[in-house]
Amino acid sequence: MIDFHRLNRNLHIILDCDDVLLDWLDGFKNFVSAVECRPIEGLPSSWDMSTWLGLTPSASREMIAQFNHSSRFASLKACPNVVENLTILKDMGHRLTVLTSCSDSAVVVARRKINLEQIFGDIFEQVICLPLGESKKKWLGILERGLWIEDNYGHAVSGHDCGHKSFMVRRSHNRSHEKPGDPLVTWIDDLRPIVSLLS
Repeated sequence: MIDFHRLNRNLHIILDCDDVLLDWLDGFKNFVSAVECRPIEGLPSSWDMSTWLGLTPSASREMIAQFNHSSRFASLKACPNVVENLTILKDMGHRLTVLTSCSDSAVVVARRKINLEQIFGDIFEQVICLPLGESKKKWLGILERGLWIEDNYGHAVSGHDCGHKSFMVRRSHNRSHEKPGDPLVTWIDDLRPIVSLLS
């Protein structure tokens, strides 16, 4: 495991994108409301969004795929406090990589990269896009060890298993996974604790 007390510059920071960097959920909610011609209220309480959306599980999965392949996917807003804190981390000399399971379609990947550059500028060394829902463990094993920031508990644990220091960003859909004293991941509300850790 990495000794963060000795290494405070040129650290590799790997970040998930949806609901860590970009507010995917808000964009998706607005998309479904438009498609279904009815308001989608509140937030999901789990990764299975079917109850929240009022759709069958298969229809929910199809809706996610439709949204990720839509033009709206290229205009997601930044999550709170992300732009300023990523800028600080970049200015400190840390290297930033995005690892996301949104789609590996060329059109979707292009839209993702455009969206990220419009909001954050050219600050990422790599933007790696995997098929929707695909495990990230292979890439987490390949990428240089560092910090791994996620909102999916299974992916966060995979990062820990591969030697990264894993952080989970609290979101409505992952609250059931947080347990006191979890030895595998550290829970955070946003990126400010990462900046404090490395300052």
